[in-house]
Amino acid sequence: MSEQVTVFVRAGDPACAAALQYLSQRGVEHRTRDILTDPSASAILLGRLGRVSVPAFQIGDRLIVGFDPVQLSRYLPRPAGETEPGVSFGAGVRSVTAAIARERGLPATFGVEVGPVREGSPAARAGVRTGDVITAIGAYTLTGGEAQFRTAVSARHPGDTMAITVWRDGSSQELAVQFPASEPSTAA
Repeated sequence: MSEQVTVFVRAGDPACAAALQYLSQRGVEHRTRDILTDPSASAILLGRLGRVSVPAFQIGDRLIVGFDPVQLSRYLPRPAGETEPGVSFGAGVRSVTAAIARERGLPATFGVEVGPVREGSPAARAGVRTGDVITAIGAYTLTGGEAQFRTAVSARHPGDTMAITVWRDGSSQELAVQFPASEPSTAA
């Protein structure tokens, strides 16, 4: 039995629209409650949070505030019959240490250093190179190191694109990692 998902939104809010589109694309059944037309929706948020903030996702007893696909993917129920998507970045990573940050000229200790990049992988096709430091995923600075990076990749599905910021030769550049719609079935 999957958990009930309720989304609290405000009509016309871009973040709410993006959240609803995300759920629809993933095939997640959900109930939508608009705080502008449903006074009890506002009351629920005010009671649980002490404020009204949207979008908010109630998944079972858990309440997640804000549209963060990485966080949501950890708690949303999977549609019936769907298994783990199993996308692969195609490169080893390790958390940046203070020594690596100094060596690379980073302003602070954050991100992940890229190890060997597998030829033909999503990382290689995006232009990621061994020795790059991935400092951000989309708009989120990578302060949680290797664990945060792995969580972000595991939240992706075949066909998704993941925007990353790479620190290379003393400057940042934006890259887009495209995960193939169907992963090759060859072992690597």
